[in-house]
Parts: sequence; structure tokens; C-alpha cells
Amino acid sequence: MILVGDGEDLEPPDDFLRREVADSVLNLLGDYRFLTKGYFVSLHAEENGCEVFPPVKNALDAYRAPLFMNAVRKLGLETPEFSIRSEPKFERGVLLPLNPFSKNSAKVVKTSHQYAKAFKRLSMNRYPVVQVKSEKYDSFNLYLWRADKDEYNFIAEKIFKGLRIPLGKVLVDVTDGMAKPFYFMPVEKGEINLRLVFEVLYENCLLR
Repeated sequence: MILVGDGEDLEPPDDFLRREVADSVLNLLGDYRFLTKGYFVSLHAEENGCEVFPPVKNALDAYRAPLFMNAVRKLGLETPEFSIRSEPKFERGVLLPLNPFSKNSAKVVKTSHQYAKAFKRLSMNRYPVVQVKSEKYDSFNLYLWRADKDEYNFIAEKIFKGLRIPLGKVLVDVTDGMAKPFYFMPVEKGEINLRLVFEVLYENCLLR
């Protein structure tokens, strides 16, 4: 398995993109949005006929909240209620972008003023906005089968096994005490815990 990313013992993405590939690929760049370097690494692996984590389509779909929630429901996880709004209609909760280039843009809204400001910013007067019924949420970073918070390991395992995305930040509704994932975001470069990544890989015998 080829491990691509920024860090010791990882193949730099620029080197990877310049050569032919004939092995499975673990893309550890953490940001797989359209036209990012992480996107091109997965695309290059697929064009060479190789298994890659994450597949391009899975990653792009996961960053769009409605598609992510539909996917995790199929994996047996509950999600909070949500709606897609083309026009603003105030309701307390969390607003999420459908703009495919947006990054880590969830906005908690508790007042009509906050709502109007967030809706305008996220929609850019062009895109619909996702409105999630959530009064309280938490987040965790996903590292393959593991979360950086033990209470969410069961969610991380289902997401990785089902969607095959190795790194991400997941927002989880905890309003009623039950963890319900609703948004998947890129992990910032400085947040990536490579020690934890290698620990998980060794535990699952992928690097032995």
C-alpha cells in the first residue's frame, strides 16, 4: 500500500502524481474537495486502475451534507432532521453550505439576525442551504476506523468501512443524548495526527 501525504514516511503528493501506480493507495492529505491536491491524488490512482482510499466520488459526495446523511443512514446510523432551503426561513439550528467549494462552514444560528447573516454568506446568493435541526452538537476527527474521541469510534468505523474515506472531521448532533452524524468536512493539515493514523494501520495489520 502506498501512503500519500505530507509528513515523514509518506510519499509526497507531487512525486506520486508524476509516476505510474500499481498498488493500492491510502490518500492522507485530509482535504479531498474538487480540484484540491487530495482530489487529484485519488483521481490519479483511479486512472491507474488502483484501489484508493478515498474513492473520488465517495469523498465529493460526503462533503455535501444531504448525500452524507443519506449514506450514513444506509450504514445504520441515525441522523437529525434536515431540509434544503432556496429561500431563508428562520429556525434555530445549524446551517450548512451546498456550495461544492466551501470548507468547514457550519454556522450555528439562534436568532433571526444570525440566521439571515449566515444564510446570505453560505448561499452566496446562488446556492441552496442545508438547515439541520440541532440544538447541540459535538465533533470528532476520523482516522480510518478510529475517532479521536473514543465515544465516537462506532461511528468512525461505520463511516470508514462504508465510505472508505480515511480522514475527516465529523459533526454529530447530540441534542437528545444520541450521537447522530450530519456533516463531513476536510481535516486541516495541522490537525492530522499521523501517529494515530499509523497506530490504527498497525493494529489492523496493514503495514506489517
